[in-house]
Amino acid sequence: MSYNGHYPQHLHHNRPPSETIQPQLLYNANAVNANSNVSPYQYSKPQVILPSYQNYGYSQQPQASPMPLPQQQQPYAPAAMPTYVNPSDIFQRPQPILPTSSPASFNNHHVPQYGAQSTVPVAGNSPSVTTPTPPLSAPRPAPTPTLTRNHRPSPNSASNQSFKNTTKPMDTPQPPEKANPITVVPPPAPQVLVPAPSPDVQKIQRPPYKKQAHQPSPKPAKPGIDYQILLLAMAEEYLDAAHSHGTTIALMRRDEELEEYYRLVATGLGCLEAVLKNWRLQPRVEALVRLRYARVLFEETDNDLEAETALSKGINLCERNRMLDLKYSMQHLLARMLYKTNPKAALKAVDGMIQDTEAYRHSAWEYAFRFLRVSLSLSSLAHQETTSALQNLHKVSTMASRNGDRAVSAMSAIIEALAHLQQGSSSDSIEQAQRAIAAARSHQLNDELRHVPQLTALIQIVDICCSLLEYDVNQSAQKLGFLQSLMDDRLNDSNWRCDGSFSIPLSGKSAGPSSMDTGDILQVQGGTLLLSFSWLPQHDLYGLCYFLSSITLSCKNSSDGRKAEKFLQEGVRMLKGNFQKPPQEITESLANANKRAEWRRIIFCNLLVQQVFLACARTDWELAHRVLRELRQETQSLGDNLPDTIQCLMQYAAGTIAQATGELETALSAFQSPLFSLSGFSKTARNDPRRDLAILATINVVLIINNPAHPSHSHLPNLLTMLESFCRTSPNKYIQAAYFLLCATTNTNSTIQIKQNLQQALQTANAICNSQIICITLTFMSWKYFRGVVGEQAEKSARAGRAMAAKASDRLWVSVTDDMLAETLETQGKGEEANNAREEGYRVMMDLPSALRRPA
Repeated sequence: MSYNGHYPQHLHHNRPPSETIQPQLLYNANAVNANSNVSPYQYSKPQVILPSYQNYGYSQQPQASPMPLPQQQQPYAPAAMPTYVNPSDIFQRPQPILPTSSPASFNNHHVPQYGAQSTVPVAGNSPSVTTPTPPLSAPRPAPTPTLTRNHRPSPNSASNQSFKNTTKPMDTPQPPEKANPITVVPPPAPQVLVPAPSPDVQKIQRPPYKKQAHQPSPKPAKPGIDYQILLLAMAEEYLDAAHSHGTTIALMRRDEELEEYYRLVATGLGCLEAVLKNWRLQPRVEALVRLRYARVLFEETDNDLEAETALSKGINLCERNRMLDLKYSMQHLLARMLYKTNPKAALKAVDGMIQDTEAYRHSAWEYAFRFLRVSLSLSSLAHQETTSALQNLHKVSTMASRNGDRAVSAMSAIIEALAHLQQGSSSDSIEQAQRAIAAARSHQLNDELRHVPQLTALIQIVDICCSLLEYDVNQSAQKLGFLQSLMDDRLNDSNWRCDGSFSIPLSGKSAGPSSMDTGDILQVQGGTLLLSFSWLPQHDLYGLCYFLSSITLSCKNSSDGRKAEKFLQEGVRMLKGNFQKPPQEITESLANANKRAEWRRIIFCNLLVQQVFLACARTDWELAHRVLRELRQETQSLGDNLPDTIQCLMQYAAGTIAQATGELETALSAFQSPLFSLSGFSKTARNDPRRDLAILATINVVLIINNPAHPSHSHLPNLLTMLESFCRTSPNKYIQAAYFLLCATTNTNSTIQIKQNLQQALQTANAICNSQIICITLTFMSWKYFRGVVGEQAEKSARAGRAMAAKASDRLWVSVTDDMLAETLETQGKGEEANNAREEGYRVMMDLPSALRRPA
């Protein structure tokens, strides 16, 4: 991923900006009503209109002689278990207008095979066949589906009664005289005509006419339509048509497209509900339909009670028929659903499932439920939940080592490292994270991991973060080079998925005895059982790597050709394109698309914040102010979802720009914001960005009111006391360096104490390669101890300060150090060289804001 000017063009997808809309689908189960005569709803997606059955003209007597009744009725015997086939192999699926990038599936990973064509028992000895397709005529209008919150149809409603008793045998068949078809109206796509059944007609075979000499041979009868399979296929078509534009709708947020999306989803849900309520399905087919139905309700609607009911019935069905994988998949979804409303109950339910899978030795599902428990625990900030997550990760690692699942061991180790970095409060949390990374790296040469680029990239990213938190600049830069090479080598890897998910292989010991037909959690590919995880797609991962590259190289931005800013500009261009040009199409639900778009906006805001501070570091205040204004506009699209950390960074950047341009009152107002109150933060937490920003804001307040003439100068002792309690024990070396420099410039009573503080500030700044603090420290030392002193040491000190100011590209301190060097050279008797230094400092000073210029 080394920077060569541009990245591959296929990774840059631009998306247009739009105002924020938080859509919520309120599903109405009566979306498909077969007995209404309202005009069909008009939108540009495929739409099936089911006519009322009483319109089929079966009330008249048939023209041909009726078939004689069978002499003896055979007892009904259930058919053998049918072969499950794909609905697309039985009938011609209607083609939607909207293009789809991949077939609709369980969370875009697996399309369930909903069942085979069913047969109908027929009274008598005659074979069970179907009636010919009735003639086609004008379509009947269908009702427009409406969306209401938490509405379920009555069991006796017309939409439910329309499919009942369609397969019951009758004693006397009534052949149709006239039939009205079902008309698919997807303008401008071609129409697909599908006839509907009559509840009063038994599917039997007409007696063949005797062949006349003048009559041609009769054509074979057309097979009947299996409406169960038809509705299931229609449901997939509608959901697929909606999800194919989920990403576009999430970014554009237009009311018309949202309404169209909701109608498609509501119609698909209506088809699934009609199948569940009006047919007695095979157990496996019913379980798959219920799982699909509940998952769509959970992702797309607020009907949580309806989804829980469907899952509860499905779990009972799976237990009666010993379908373990489907039962576990339903319980996995039910736990995630329950966590939204009752986190404690959800965690308790997951613990119960872990005990069951451990008792029955279903290792693959024990992995899945333990990883789910870890994910839910790390979503909480409670310390006991973090401890519980680490315990589950250790058990996963032990079990994976016993079963030979090296990829699972690596995944467990890398999640443990992330947990230590994010929520570790002890001083050795970085060390514990590095041990976990070492455990993960011990498996990275294995074939199971080399084919998973997401996992290898994640290991490298977490390793770089450990070096950054240890403030080892050289080591983090070296690891960054490895990450860039890895991303460049895996650019065209076939294992990248559009939705960001990836799968890790499991050994044969972990496979259970069940069918493993679960969709998005466990999959079987090439005879290998896979455990799936959800993460970042390739495009977003590259944006994250650009951001990490800029953070790693920011300390050398002024001396290495501004590489950090170049990485930032490339990352901003890549992510900004998602909001301006046609977006990358990913077949996913609107809820998942909204989450992905929100994450991209958050990382985009972080890139802009980093760009603001890099401009401030080299005193380009115009660029900093312009980027900050763009950042504020971008955060408006996030609304209430704006993270507190970004809000604090924006406030601190505004105060920094105001202080650097001489607007001290504005800067003081920004730094004294309630966001930067130190009273509400912990002193022992290792990783707390808001607390560190509050400390830096307080340091700037001290620098402003340090002037004895300032009205708030009396508050200086209290602020210094508060800062001491936070900074003396802070693990952040940047804060330590700034604090020791502050103590050296404010406490001027003890010479020994001043020298100690300057020495500590200089050592810490050298360790973290902070050119700005080194420059200020050397300049203050030269002014404090070598001002007016004749000697070589005084000149060396002045020149060192001038060199560090130039290295930091800080125009303010360049002008200051030039003037100090000119005074020192005049003292040494070097008048001409002193004049040159003073002229250079004056030239630089004229480029500064007017409030910072010295009078001539």
